[in-house]
Amino acid sequence: MPRGKAGTGRPRPIFKGLNIALSGTFHGQWTDTNISRWVNLRAGTFSWRMSEDVTHLVSTKEEFDKKGPRVKEALARAYKKDKKCYLVSLDWLEDSIHKTKRLREDEFSHVATLKALKDKARLEKKIAKGVEEEDRAVNQNLYRVYFDPTDFFEYNITLARDDEEMGVTGERYVVKLYESNALPHLYHVGVRYYKSKKDTMPKLHRLTETPGNFQREYESFKRFFEIKVGYPWDERLVRGVGSLGVKFFSYQPPTGGKPVGWVPQEYIPKEPTAPHEAEDNTCSQSMTIAQPALKLNSGVTHGEEPTTSSQEGSQGQTHQNDQSPYLDESQYTESPHTPQHDRQETSEETTENMLPTQRAVSTGENATVTIMPVVDSETQVF
Repeated sequence: MPRGKAGTGRPRPIFKGLNIALSGTFHGQWTDTNISRWVNLRAGTFSWRMSEDVTHLVSTKEEFDKKGPRVKEALARAYKKDKKCYLVSLDWLEDSIHKTKRLREDEFSHVATLKALKDKARLEKKIAKGVEEEDRAVNQNLYRVYFDPTDFFEYNITLARDDEEMGVTGERYVVKLYESNALPHLYHVGVRYYKSKKDTMPKLHRLTETPGNFQREYESFKRFFEIKVGYPWDERLVRGVGSLGVKFFSYQPPTGGKPVGWVPQEYIPKEPTAPHEAEDNTCSQSMTIAQPALKLNSGVTHGEEPTTSSQEGSQGQTHQNDQSPYLDESQYTESPHTPQHDRQETSEETTENMLPTQRAVSTGENATVTIMPVVDSETQVF
């Protein structure tokens, strides 16, 4: 056992200036007599009765829960600066003796333990009340968060704002677009508002009184986003995070290849072209322009069949038919501001005749079919 001064044979005076009393019955070697002797050996004072001189009341949990006379007196002095009395467990006394130093009372305080339990119960009650209110706003048993069918993006977003000048951090909105489990689907937008980072009791909002169709609730979702962030929802990928200052909230789109939801074509960020790829494309285009079609002595361009004046009209018709498979995007009827959830596509034309490979050449009564080679911009036929 560590000693005090060398040669004295006494333990270190770790309880010097302390007056220790007991409340309750302890088991094993921790009898009142032994505790009294161990405290006195370490320069402390042991009191058999509770008085104003007692600085530490070592109590069992059972006595603390019953709030006996000694515990009540210690609690009355627990927060006083003068005549303060610590209400601690036996672990404080035992660990201090084994480690030969006075340990901090806060780690062994019955009062601190009780306060922590009350805070935990209060927090759990707040969380339970918040969940109950959220269920009342949008019933989680009847609705689920909507996923964009284009890339399975979950419409559960957070709009955040930090105002260091005002001392507000962690202010945020959590906005969800819900879809009903039952068919036909109904939709609803739910919003939770947190005033600060430590706020555990959000305010709940429903943007509309009753659920509705997808288009109405999706527009409501986008309108709320634009009011709080300052720019349209469709432009979220091309806008900088927090670019409009602390007046507006900011939104961080998912990164790293994660789903981002449907975005109009004009608001999809352009990927930068590598320098060597751009050079290759330029060279390919210059070669295509610089290579003229080769002429034969007969005055016919190589790769073409001689035609008569009567065939020019039919070839013009054939050329027009050849171009028909290459249709632009006007064939599709889609809204530029709606996810693929509501798009309707018309039936596409088949592309079996996209590249003409055969042409009929008639001379008089006989007709022959000539196989025409397919010539692209990189192939030269001599």
